Amino acid sequence: MKRVIRILSTCLVTVFATQVYASSVFSESRPVVTIKNGRLQGIAIKDMLAYKNIPYAAAPIGDLRWRPPQPAYNWDGIRDASKFSAACIQPQVKGLNSELIPGSEDCLKLNVFTPKEGKKLPVMVWFHGGGLVEGSASEPYYQPVGLIKEGVIVVTVDYRIGKFGFFAPKELVAEAKKNGEPFGNYGIMDQIYSLKWVHDNIAAFGGDPDNITIFGQSAGGRSVTWLMTSPASKGLFHKAIAQSAQQLPLRSLNQERTGMMSEESIDAKFMQELKVTNMHDLRQLPAEKLLITPQEFQDGEFGGAFVDGQIIIGDPIPLFAAGKQHKVPFMIGTNSWDSSYFVLGQPLVKDYVKKMGQDLNVINKLYESFPAKCMLSAQIMADGWYSGAVKTLANSANQKAPSYAYYYSYLTPTIRASHIGAGHTYELPYVFGDLENVLIAPVVAESNTDICQNIMQAYNEMKHQTTWSSYWFPMAAPASHEDQAIVTQLTKSWAAFAKTGNPNYSGNNTWPRYNINHDVMRNFANESETYIDNLDKERVNYQMKTINAFYNMQ
Repeated sequence: MKRVIRILSTCLVTVFATQVYASSVFSESRPVVTIKNGRLQGIAIKDMLAYKNIPYAAAPIGDLRWRPPQPAYNWDGIRDASKFSAACIQPQVKGLNSELIPGSEDCLKLNVFTPKEGKKLPVMVWFHGGGLVEGSASEPYYQPVGLIKEGVIVVTVDYRIGKFGFFAPKELVAEAKKNGEPFGNYGIMDQIYSLKWVHDNIAAFGGDPDNITIFGQSAGGRSVTWLMTSPASKGLFHKAIAQSAQQLPLRSLNQERTGMMSEESIDAKFMQELKVTNMHDLRQLPAEKLLITPQEFQDGEFGGAFVDGQIIIGDPIPLFAAGKQHKVPFMIGTNSWDSSYFVLGQPLVKDYVKKMGQDLNVINKLYESFPAKCMLSAQIMADGWYSGAVKTLANSANQKAPSYAYYYSYLTPTIRASHIGAGHTYELPYVFGDLENVLIAPVVAESNTDICQNIMQAYNEMKHQTTWSSYWFPMAAPASHEDQAIVTQLTKSWAAFAKTGNPNYSGNNTWPRYNINHDVMRNFANESETYIDNLDKERVNYQMKTINAFYNMQ
């Protein structure tokens, strides 16, 4: 009884505080909308309306830690929606996410950005990247000025990450099964719950609940492919875009797979280190005790998403090949240097080749002209799990609904000599259309053309100083005509796809649906509209053959 009274008291205090807070911020000069939980007052900024820090689910704290998302509380008065909420709690990586620290467990919030007027507008729901361990919807990349200009609504979502979002020791699995609940992949459950919120509330902002596109990059892009195959998300979206969504095999719940420990084994080890044996004690621990360190992440101590059988039912590549994805228009692409994602943890070439059952002599011949031998292993992996996955998934998806593939290779002029290609995340400011919120490119072209020296310097900063180098970040030149041309190409293509399921715009129909036999991808490379045929054909085909064998696919 005392426990019940304590929980009720906490809820009443929370609701009362919200009511007081909500009723004291009203300003006649700012926009107000009414949703199912109450009224919100947003803010006008950069030719768009923004409504931030909107709860789409109850705070996953106390007894709701490691539970599926629950309905958000209602509030009285008008809730201030002019500022972002705290990011989901995460470890600090110097140079990467300092503005998101300390974060909070009370983070199941989303942000809605709209044009200043319009009804039944297409809706784009964004899931951020960050390896499922860091990142937030409030990062400066994600101010959708360019997309809003094209007449769509953008919703950016925070979801549980790290051990708070992906955790399944056998004690928790048993508890969830007893309660008849899904378990483990709570971050993906949050994403699904946010889509339900969008369906129920977006009309109040001028959006069309029957025209929702999900899109995401890196871990957010992988999330898109998991949602494309999840029975739990069926009918909640109508189109999907996966950016730089590598497709390394997922971990199993309770069996070793491809040399990876099971999720239950990793989480049992974590519990032993914490010296706890049951879920009650785990839920009593302060959130800071449950954070993993960057080194633990690099060492594989974080299981991440895994196959649970209800929310994530398997690896997308074989599921798409079997036609088990949702039958909606699909767009997927990779960056020319997405292999930068693999550099920090790349294995030795001979070890990776052996593990994948490849012929080292064939590999040496295929990659003999590759210029940056310091990241050769990462590139071999990327040719399969990025480029090969793009072609495989796009081709499979196209059998059921229109599917399109792209290749992003643009670099702002002054960094071209110092970079081997467009790194992981480099497309983000151009997709969202706001170049003011990322690193400004140098005025004078960078002179260091030793690519491996640049890469290894950035590598060593992370390995030895736990500092994320600015070399990994996208840079832009807002005043550059070329940069603005790329903004136009990406924002118009993404918005056109959200509107119609076809990324062609202005009456053109030059970007074809993807067919692996023709192998034509849109190439975002310069001011002109360009395409690339047979991207790295021999290398990628060899990697695709290996992946097909891995999954016993023809």
